[in-house]
Amino acid sequence: MGKVSQWESQIDGITYSFAHEKIKGKHMLTVNGNPMEIKGGFNSGLLGFDEPFMLDGREARLVIEGKKPDIVINGVYLQSGKQHRPRPAWVIAFAVLCGVLIIVGGALGALIGICGAALCVLASKASISTVVRVILCIVITIATWLVWFLLASFITSLF
Repeated sequence: MGKVSQWESQIDGITYSFAHEKIKGKHMLTVNGNPMEIKGGFNSGLLGFDEPFMLDGREARLVIEGKKPDIVINGVYLQSGKQHRPRPAWVIAFAVLCGVLIIVGGALGALIGICGAALCVLASKASISTVVRVILCIVITIATWLVWFLLASFITSLF
């Protein structure tokens, strides 16, 4: 059993009770006492979780960033009222390119790769144009590999 997050939100003047729990990798959402499994594809702590489901005949999204779940309807988070900015699909490619260091770069590569991937995810959600966000992710990815290469070269030159 995982940690259960519970909250209430208003939708069109009606109060809804939500509860979210992750059980054996599956996201279970309870809405007004009715349980439903949210089918999802890729899910990670770094990239988050953002999957659609139907709520009273309309599309809603269960969004988890970090450890805090929320529901998005019509592009707005119910709990905070902030605008939802979906994770662009292209950021996964940059995160994977940085994440390859986890496999090939040893402990130092893993640390640098995770940092690079996290920075790409953050850059992809910035409130700037898509072109600038893609360029930022390209620069971050190149810098991630360059930092690893330079540090690895330096460390190996010591021996």
